[in-house]
Amino acid sequence: MKIAIGLPTNRLIKPKTAQSLLELINNAKHELEIIFSTKGYNCAENRNYIAAQAVKRGCTHLMHVDDDMVYEPDTIERLLAHDKDIAGGLYKTKYPEKQDWVIERFESGIQEGLFECGALGTGLLLVKTDVYRKVPQPWYGYEWHENGMVKESVDWVFCHKAREAGFSVWCDSSVRAGHIGLSKF
Repeated sequence: MKIAIGLPTNRLIKPKTAQSLLELINNAKHELEIIFSTKGYNCAENRNYIAAQAVKRGCTHLMHVDDDMVYEPDTIERLLAHDKDIAGGLYKTKYPEKQDWVIERFESGIQEGLFECGALGTGLLLVKTDVYRKVPQPWYGYEWHENGMVKESVDWVFCHKAREAGFSVWCDSSVRAGHIGLSKF
């Protein structure tokens, strides 16, 4: 297996994130390809570039990470063990006024262990690159309200497109990341 670790950023990477990524890389048991995208105007452009590069470079998986989060060193291995097309873990928003998990739940809510969900945040999401070969491009984008506000962000757009193409999105609630804001959430 060859796993890409893809990080989109138009700003500085948090020092704790850099340390966390080094531990993630050091713990990996597979060949890694590190892909940073810093030139897109928005997250969708950067994520599309990263996914295209992961496919082009012959990676079997793409581990999406964000520049303001911290991960457990065994995160990749734990998600790989599920052998799902799309699998991720849980993290909370970094906004004190809206402390909630970044997940689109089904009626059953958040369960213990591995369960299917509607969508997960791409700050902690492992995707088999075969998904990108079957889901129409662009994979990542936005849906907009008429007033110009974002209705649906890149994470949900991708997960919904993947589900429409026949893929399932899975969450392992035991896999967690910390989201760095003014505090660690």
